[in-house]
Amino acid sequence: MAKPSTPSRALRNAPQRKEHRYIDALISDDFGRPSKLTIQSANSFAKKKLDAASQSLQLRNEQQQKKARRIEVRDWRNAERYIAAELRDSDRRSRALWRSLNTKVRPDQKVRHTPPRERKRAWPFASVALPRYDGPVIDRNRQRGVFMRMRYYSRKTAKAGVSQRVALYCYHGAELDEDGDPYVATNVGYSIEEALCGFDHLEQINWSAQKNAKLLMHGILAVDHRQSPDEMMACGVRWAEGALGRFDLPYLVTLHAPPPDGDQRNWHLHILWSYRPMVRTGDHEWDVGAMLRTDLDNPKAMKAFREMFAAVMTEMSYEAGQNQVWTAKSNADRGLPHEPQVHLGGAKTNMARDGEYVAENEDNHERVLRSKAAAIDDALRHADAVLTNAQIVARALTRRFARLPMLSMPVPQRAASALTSVNTEIYSVAPPLSMKTIDVPAVPPIRPEATRLVGSMPVRERNIARRSTAAVSLSGCPAATPRPARIEIANLRNWRLPPLASNREPNVKLPAIAKSATMSKVPFPTQALLLRSVYKRDQSIEPPRPVRPIVPQLSEFAKSWTRPDFADPDILERVLARNEAERKRDEKRRNREEETSVRAAQSAEAAASQQATTQPQPTKPRAGTSSSRKNAWHLARAKRLKAMIESDEAERPVDGALRQPGRAIERPGEKREDKNPSSQSPFPRWPGQGVSE
Repeated sequence: MAKPSTPSRALRNAPQRKEHRYIDALISDDFGRPSKLTIQSANSFAKKKLDAASQSLQLRNEQQQKKARRIEVRDWRNAERYIAAELRDSDRRSRALWRSLNTKVRPDQKVRHTPPRERKRAWPFASVALPRYDGPVIDRNRQRGVFMRMRYYSRKTAKAGVSQRVALYCYHGAELDEDGDPYVATNVGYSIEEALCGFDHLEQINWSAQKNAKLLMHGILAVDHRQSPDEMMACGVRWAEGALGRFDLPYLVTLHAPPPDGDQRNWHLHILWSYRPMVRTGDHEWDVGAMLRTDLDNPKAMKAFREMFAAVMTEMSYEAGQNQVWTAKSNADRGLPHEPQVHLGGAKTNMARDGEYVAENEDNHERVLRSKAAAIDDALRHADAVLTNAQIVARALTRRFARLPMLSMPVPQRAASALTSVNTEIYSVAPPLSMKTIDVPAVPPIRPEATRLVGSMPVRERNIARRSTAAVSLSGCPAATPRPARIEIANLRNWRLPPLASNREPNVKLPAIAKSATMSKVPFPTQALLLRSVYKRDQSIEPPRPVRPIVPQLSEFAKSWTRPDFADPDILERVLARNEAERKRDEKRRNREEETSVRAAQSAEAAASQQATTQPQPTKPRAGTSSSRKNAWHLARAKRLKAMIESDEAERPVDGALRQPGRAIERPGEKREDKNPSSQSPFPRWPGQGVSE
């Protein structure tokens, strides 16, 4: 094998290319004229050939697209034929599920609206027999819960004709509008007679389905009493059409007013419906479905019904201008302590309103009382939590600013000047001149001490000129005062004020200044002592009064209290430690009270059970349970009341001194043991505190 050469040698030994010479040729143009073949003359020929090739390629692509489009249209038409066949099949099956129904013999008897007669009760307290709340139950989100109670009549429990009886009950109890027509709405017929026929036929079909078939659904929906009857009825119709009518389900809606001896806020709707579709096609003619809408007969659907009713109530509330938000959640889900009440029914409700003893009604009264007390206690706890959070934020801000460097600020050195106006009285008749001389005692000099500040600001000394002794002696007519007197007042911005006169000179005594002195432009009368008896009540200017020194009087509490130094971190640490100790102590006390309440309830239940075993009573077992609950509740309330009284006695100060509200900050040098720990902080409050007994 030959040895390969280096790149330089290979380049040098490589054969050199020679210039190529094309062979002369002639080319003819489109008109047959020959010309020499060159690169320039061949450009037009090549361009034409390229254009022809591109055109052929474009035509080929267009043909392929047309072919693909024809295939797509063919597939689309095949899919349309297949879908149309499925629709025809589904329509055939759906028509097989419906049966035409008509009334051969139409009833000629008209149904007249006869409202139920009022009950005459001998007991005068029928209106307060049932427990009630003072107002609507609204949670912290400002939402109000809806009330919806549903039941159904089945073939096992109801007798034949129950649909007509319930429909007539709802119709006769309906409220009348301004024209005297009852508030009734239905999609089964244009009259109550036609609706009764439709529900009766529907009951016969449901009766033949199975042994425990649901014949009719009956719902009671509470509405807002602040709205008009038209708005209440509109709420029921909107809900029935949105929840039932759009699924071709038959319904009947009526509006009932509260009874005279009941709660006047108890406006409610009665709604009847069935889960078998039924559509009116003519006069006393309907199409009835062969299958039931079982997808709407389950707990999830009932929850959806409640949410739809809450949405309708909220919408109507905003239309009426009340702006109340309604919710479908229960009291427990909303965080409310209100206990649910036991439903009494019509018979037991009439017994309670007649004054008879009903154990369930008494249990409902106790539940309402417990719910009210728990609601008040929950509100107080919430207020305590809000205040505690605010205190935590305030302490955090205090700790944050305590770490900042304190800048020294200059103390203002100027003195405040006060102008006192001299008032004189106008006399109807000028009194005679007086030559009485009034001697004004001398005022000793005032030596104020240097101001002492408490805090981190430096104290600057200032020199105050000593005031001279004033000695005034007037004889004869006093001279007119050309300008008001000028008084210099010391700086009152400091917390501790110096005394008015120094006690270093025991021989100096302040003379007693007369309560009233006369200095006026008008000369004094001859009898100066009888000057007050000459004055008139309607005079507009009073005689001048002497200028008195301003001596600020501070209470004993204000003198003893000093401003806390927030820049001192030790004080803040002590405050935080004391708050934490108080919180733990309150938590222990709360746990101890809860254990005491539980033990008392257990002992009461044990005593009740022992009494029931030794001496059986003919009452129901529920009454014993309610009595045990009542005893446990009373014992717990008595213990809470006793704890409150002991706490109040411990918090009452012995010496009658004032006590600052909240948690006072300790002064430097003050010990924690000297204070009463129960009187420092009212937070958190134990269960039952603040509840009116």
